[in-house]
Amino acid sequence: MAEVLIVAGEPSGDAIGAELVDAARRVAPTVHFFGAVGPALESAGAEHVVATREITALGLVEVVPRLPAIRRAMRRLERAAADRQTIGAILIDSPDFNLRLARKLGRRSVPVVQYVSPTVWGWRPGRVATIEKRVRRVLLTLPFEAEFYRDSRVDAVYVGHPALDRIPTDLGSRESVATRFGLTASRRWVALLPGSRAGELARMGPLLAETATRLRQQVPDIELMTMVAPGLDPSAITTALAGVAGLKLVETDRHIALGHCDAAIATSGTVSLELALLGVPHVVAYRLSNITFAIAKRMARVRWIALPNLIADRAIIPELIQRDAQPRQLAEPVIEWLENDDARAAIRQELQRVSQTLGPPGVAERAARAALSAFGIYVESLPPATDTSV
Repeated sequence: MAEVLIVAGEPSGDAIGAELVDAARRVAPTVHFFGAVGPALESAGAEHVVATREITALGLVEVVPRLPAIRRAMRRLERAAADRQTIGAILIDSPDFNLRLARKLGRRSVPVVQYVSPTVWGWRPGRVATIEKRVRRVLLTLPFEAEFYRDSRVDAVYVGHPALDRIPTDLGSRESVATRFGLTASRRWVALLPGSRAGELARMGPLLAETATRLRQQVPDIELMTMVAPGLDPSAITTALAGVAGLKLVETDRHIALGHCDAAIATSGTVSLELALLGVPHVVAYRLSNITFAIAKRMARVRWIALPNLIADRAIIPELIQRDAQPRQLAEPVIEWLENDDARAAIRQELQRVSQTLGPPGVAERAARAALSAFGIYVESLPPATDTSV
């Protein structure tokens, strides 16, 4: 039995990791995974050593009170890797934690694969040198990242974005979806997506709730829904969006419901790319603590934060950050899309172009094969993910 450490530092990494573990079991059934896991990874069969929630942290300032607990978790993971004949480690996203863990694992001669590149193209480009020293292979999820690593000594492999594997090919009819989720097919549907982490929900939930009130004033005949991310307590999101009358809570098959939405307002993150793949016009918003935002703004090297805009290298969807994220500004483009079919069709066409750059589905299997082969486990290679320009 080959032992592989896997570390997911937040719920999105837990979902990505679970998909990779499922794919790895198909191509290399003798591999056993253990490490920092959430509900999805544990359900996929990865052994719990540390819970993902123990190492989840958001923001440059907000992380400080959690540092002692995070350090304890890192020590437990290092000991677990040392106590077993660990052939390699797959560290998912969360570079602040994972690149430190990679250094410790390197001292024990445990090769590391980093799944999801740190945003070295956006800020802290000096991390490339750190990655060269500590990471055997990086699995890239965004097409433009390959160009960034081309002149480095990093073994960087573009596998495609995990969101590609999550989008159903058949969304069903609007009428059937309306019946299933208690919606009215003839009305416009708007999704409110405040995020999945506690800090995001606390900051973004009230903002989206205020925006929903404004939307209802301008377009009374709309249906509002929100999606419960895997591993998230439904009560957390309903509390965050308290005061939104008639809010529909979608806990299963959320992509099917999202795919029929006429518009959405989303916290910045992977959900924006999922909305792009589904062709749903949306606004991206984000708020941080003022100190964290000031530091991040000084360090940032990119013009956008929304993934569709980053991939396209131009502003396709509106993004409103910090003080610009106000109910009126968030509601305005949504109202335009709800009332103007041509405007809605135009942005859907732009989102389709973004979708076409990402390559085909099969991301989890490509990632599993690329990771395991880096540890010397032979698996037959697959054709690479395609990479075309917008």
